[in-house]
Amino acid sequence: MDVAEVLRERWGLTASEVEALDGGMGSFTWLAAGEDWRVVVKTVDGRDNGFAPGLELAERLSDGGVTTGRPVRSSAGRIAERVDGRVVGVLEFVDGTPLGSAEADQRTIGGLLGRVHELSAMEPGDLKVWLGVVTQWDDYLDLEPWIRPACAAAVSDALALEDLSWAGLHGDPAAEAFLRRPSGDVALIDWGAAMYGPILYDVASAAMYNGRTHIVSSYLAGRPDRTDEVRRGLDAFLRVRYAVQAAYFAWRCTEDVRVGITSPAENHKGLSDARRSFGL
Repeated sequence: MDVAEVLRERWGLTASEVEALDGGMGSFTWLAAGEDWRVVVKTVDGRDNGFAPGLELAERLSDGGVTTGRPVRSSAGRIAERVDGRVVGVLEFVDGTPLGSAEADQRTIGGLLGRVHELSAMEPGDLKVWLGVVTQWDDYLDLEPWIRPACAAAVSDALALEDLSWAGLHGDPAAEAFLRRPSGDVALIDWGAAMYGPILYDVASAAMYNGRTHIVSSYLAGRPDRTDEVRRGLDAFLRVRYAVQAAYFAWRCTEDVRVGITSPAENHKGLSDARRSFGL
């Protein structure tokens, strides 16, 4: 993709510099700059129906005071544009240092995630339909004999829960998505996996990536009204998160998807890690 041309024709921006960045597991990204601006250009497969809604959530949260790498709308006013079968978004560049595993960083992650859920709270939807986040990969769940039973059990346990709170979810809150800016505040970027759903999915995801104790305690310090919900449902949603990992990497292994990796062995490692998470 000619990034400079897309910026000029769709966003009215004339870039003097374009630099390729490391993409995610399903995207390609570039840093582009002009005389007095810097943006991140991100493109995903045109079949990715979650990309534009994720940008819309980032925009909504930015309006609420959370630094998100706010999407820059195109000259036509659209939050993303279709170019050569792909979807392209342009995001405000956020300068900062990724958080790590220190206790203070984990507490910051939990607190900011709680703020995101507070700003984007919504009425609960159909949990069974939402759990299609796992079953969307149903065709790939028989790659290894343990995958389908583990995923089915995780979905069943989650469906047994009642009175779940829903909100806008980041979807992939690993520590590197949280950037401490030079000003000292923390931004939450990379909204490619964002969705609306049970808050427990985000809390479980953050705990899976960053450790449970300080993430959860900090989250509940800001949202004490969710204490009972998190305590009774977190383990079940951790299993849902492991199921998503298992199904996702089963798909990548089967289809030999190599976006974001250097070797097929990385896909097989992701699947093995998911199996160990289930204790199998």
